[in-house]
Amino acid sequence: MNTLAARTGAGLDPVLADRVTEALLLAGLPVAHGGHGPGVHLLPDGAPGAVVLRWLASPRLEDAATAGGGPNPAAATRQLVADAVENALAEFLPALGLDAEHTTVRGAAGLPAAAPPEPNSPPPVDPAVRADLVTAVRRSAALAGLPLATRPGAAGITLTACTPTGLPDLGWNPSPRLPADVRPAVRDAVRHALGVALAATGLHLTWHRPPGIPPQLRAHGPSGA
Repeated sequence: MNTLAARTGAGLDPVLADRVTEALLLAGLPVAHGGHGPGVHLLPDGAPGAVVLRWLASPRLEDAATAGGGPNPAAATRQLVADAVENALAEFLPALGLDAEHTTVRGAAGLPAAAPPEPNSPPPVDPAVRADLVTAVRRSAALAGLPLATRPGAAGITLTACTPTGLPDLGWNPSPRLPADVRPAVRDAVRHALGVALAATGLHLTWHRPPGIPPQLRAHGPSGA
């Protein structure tokens, strides 16, 4: 299982945990306080000054992954979701002042200064998106433990209609407090994770790369539909 361990030379676990928690909240990801998901769970590493980061999906998926014996498809799904989000953490945490790898995250220059919310933020769910596809995305995201944005500018998954089909293009909103210069790094890392995590939890997704604009992650409905 991929995990991230965060360290500082001074061995200040509580301080480091606070820094990592703030970075996660700026990125828009929930923190699993007390080890109850969904969210990023911070665990002691066993070494001085270390904190391990582990993604916990929804309780439904976590429980299904550990139920019974023998082959368990839910365990494979849970692992795909966790790997996708933990890969995203390793990718964007350096932009938030933490030198991240899959084995170690070291305290670096500190978190960037907070910024005011971006003006004219798009709605979290475009009203032109087909209702059945909104439902499909919500179900898959809930199983993976990933939040949907609940209001304009709020953190979470956003759905924007691709005209004229009504199919949604999925994006990611970090916290509105995240500085503008690091938002692209967080958005790209988490959106890439969405492509893996939501597909693992039953959503049919495709990537589209039109010329001149960023790649689009498009949802088509439940897998097999």
